[in-house]
Amino acid sequence: MKFSIILPCYNVEKYIRACIDSILQQTYKDFEVILVDDGARDSTPQICDEYAEKDTRVRTIHKPNGGQADARNIGLEAAQGDYICYVDSDDFLANDNVLQLLADKTDGNPDIVHYKFQEWFESDGHIAPCRFDYRIPTKGRSVADIYCDLIDKDAYYNSAWSKIIRRGLLMENEIRFEKGIVGEDNEWYYHVVMAAKSLALVDEPLYIYRRRQGSTTTAITRKNLVDQLHVLDKWEKILQTKATDSRTSVVRSSLAKQYCSALIIYAGLKDVSDLYPELKRKSHMLRYSRNKRVIVFRRMKRLLGIKGVIVALKTAKRLR
Repeated sequence: MKFSIILPCYNVEKYIRACIDSILQQTYKDFEVILVDDGARDSTPQICDEYAEKDTRVRTIHKPNGGQADARNIGLEAAQGDYICYVDSDDFLANDNVLQLLADKTDGNPDIVHYKFQEWFESDGHIAPCRFDYRIPTKGRSVADIYCDLIDKDAYYNSAWSKIIRRGLLMENEIRFEKGIVGEDNEWYYHVVMAAKSLALVDEPLYIYRRRQGSTTTAITRKNLVDQLHVLDKWEKILQTKATDSRTSVVRSSLAKQYCSALIIYAGLKDVSDLYPELKRKSHMLRYSRNKRVIVFRRMKRLLGIKGVIVALKTAKRLR
């Protein structure tokens, strides 16, 4: 079997049919769909069972609520395909030919195939054009060199749903999602980056990411910042045990961009002043990247200090 498509499902009765239908109507047929009902309290479990009864390629796993990371991990243990494709159950594939295009890209058995995505805004129904491209040289270049180029041009994303991963890579390296944190994709994908030896790019949007009110990605809270600082700290410690090479440089460069995001989150929240000392201690991460945003933040830090950067971010937000 070529693909195992894993969908964590929690209270998505409004969206899940469109997601599953976009998969089952693919022209390429060599795949399985693993629906992991994460203790949903609406009609999601029944909808999952309905699809499993109608199509032998669909399996449903019911489990107590444990979060998206736990659901993805359980789905991986049940998977049988050569490649793992994580899909969020409120999103959908861009067209009927997505899996065929991806299957064609796996002829050389790459560890990872990245593809572009577009955002669908529930508020008014419009689909925004993709903001980045993959027009960089790949032939004869290392995975690390390719990633560095992607980070520099803001075309690098840790999201699990914007790529397929060879299942053997995940299993052999025991790569799983850390449970209990917001944005678990960030922590997870650094493990993949450190292990991968080959990479392919599809310069075409194959995935539609639904921007909806109330989702975990739109509700920014103190926990977002706490967990982001946790990932920064965890990976800084991991990298201290590794020899400095092009692969560790990729992760450090991405962490620098993550640190910029942490500053932005801090500036937009109240009652997080107790986290400032930890945020300030990590400011050295800004020296690790050539990404344009990181360069701007690095220069602002030199001029204003971290407190000044935060004040500037707060001011910019008020003026928007």
